[in-house]
Amino acid sequence: MDTSEYPLVQLSQTGQQINVPLVQSREIEDRLVTSARQTDKIDADDLVALANQLNNARDLVKGRACDRLRQIAQQMEQLHMAAKSVLEDAQRDEELHNVACNMQKQPGRVYHLYQKQFTMEKYFSMLAPNEWGQQEKKEEYLGSFRLEFDRSWTPIEETDKKDEEIARLRNLLLQHGSGQSQLTWGSS
Repeated sequence: MDTSEYPLVQLSQTGQQINVPLVQSREIEDRLVTSARQTDKIDADDLVALANQLNNARDLVKGRACDRLRQIAQQMEQLHMAAKSVLEDAQRDEELHNVACNMQKQPGRVYHLYQKQFTMEKYFSMLAPNEWGQQEKKEEYLGSFRLEFDRSWTPIEETDKKDEEIARLRNLLLQHGSGQSQLTWGSS
């Protein structure tokens, strides 16, 4: 867009010079209606007011674009953190699936992770540290995990939170399946 043909106006507040696009009026012989008003005359004060309005609109558009880009950046950061968490959980799950275990692992059960002191070998047991009756087992204990039905592992301290989340999702699906279209999270 060539702005050189627009009148150049200097803003009184900032001293900035901007081109102001104006609608060119038709020649008198091409007009459908002629009036006695002086609409074709350009007043310098009107041009300055129009230039100020144009400059303010540009600032508002830039500000709005920056706000929207900031929101997108925040969403991208949240997605990045979520992706990082998913990858960390997947790595932990893979490592736990490779831990030695002399039994067939069943979803819904809690398994206790130990590490032998001298060989540093990790292994799963069904016995909790307090069920062994040996102090050395308490020293070898690394943590407890529940095997989920999707074959992921949930640390025992996070199982209540996971159960609440699953219950909310079940309730949501039941409400949606029974014709209630109201989607709500949290307690009612």
